[in-house]
Amino acid sequence: MIHPKVIIFMPAYNAEKTVGEVWEKIPWKYKKNTFLIDDHSNDNTYTIAKKLGITSYYNRSNLGYGGNLKMGLRKSLDTGADIIVEMHPDNEYDPASIDPAIQTIMEKTGMILGNRINPVATGMYLWKYIPTKLLTAFDNLILGTQLSDLHQGFRVYTRQMLEIIPFEKNANDYLFSFEIIAQTIFYGFTIQEVSVKTNYTGKKRGASLKNSIAYTLDTFSVLKQYILAKAGIAQKLFPPVAS
Repeated sequence: MIHPKVIIFMPAYNAEKTVGEVWEKIPWKYKKNTFLIDDHSNDNTYTIAKKLGITSYYNRSNLGYGGNLKMGLRKSLDTGADIIVEMHPDNEYDPASIDPAIQTIMEKTGMILGNRINPVATGMYLWKYIPTKLLTAFDNLILGTQLSDLHQGFRVYTRQMLEIIPFEKNANDYLFSFEIIAQTIFYGFTIQEVSVKTNYTGKKRGASLKNSIAYTLDTFSVLKQYILAKAGIAQKLFPPVAS
């Protein structure tokens, strides 16, 4: 893509303590095309974001991570985005990876994923890191990929991919993040990776053990749909592309 329009979307929930630090790190050239959607936070995220000069919106009810992301992706496409960066304002992922991710995008690339650099050293629980690596290995086996980190939150999406895959059919919770990966692969797009520094401290150390187990079990359901769809049996997440 020559001179693509890059839009950064910040899906926010209770990020009043970190949104300023993340905003400061976003390269200046992208700030005018950055917006935030506060998913009905219990704190002052929306007010602080507005004061910082971030174009901000507030959901009158909580849509969930997936629901909020659907809204952000739609809004980005409607405003002419060629490339959409998902940048969480909780300071978990370093915005320094934005430029390398955009430079990595090539023809038929649907998505860029962050490959977390030694996340345990920056605070990730070991009980979460090991299962995540094992789950990624299993996912790669089923999806036919060789990716390093399929369950993280730094992502860059391309318009050509989002205009094909049925992301609106995805879950409104965190499962959305894996469903869209499976769809990207199913519909023939390439996923590439860039290194990303992480910061896991305080309350922002990821999902609880209970929620992590539920998420893992749900990913197996997605993989089942993927296998059936590849076998020619239409599934909700993987409908045939209209000719």
